[in-house]
Amino acid sequence: QMIADAKSSHFIAWTEMGTSFVVSNVSEFSRSILGSHFKHNNFSSFVPQVNMYGFHKINRTPRAQRTTSDAQTWEFS
Repeated sequence: QMIADAKSSHFIAWTEMGTSFVVSNVSEFSRSILGSHFKHNNFSSFVPQVNMYGFHKINRTPRAQRTTSDAQTWEFS
């Protein structure tokens, strides 16, 4: 429901293949979107909820090479 919501499309969307989704700008996503769908706006609490539905974070960039923008973009599959 949250992914299909037009208000959240700037922050969360399915990938082209539709098997995973990407959260962009984690800080703004947490402030603007999470509170509308959950009882919190804490991204750290959102991750375990996503895990309960079988989605897990995909790390595409090695930790030592991650930039600030990489830290603000999470993909779950």
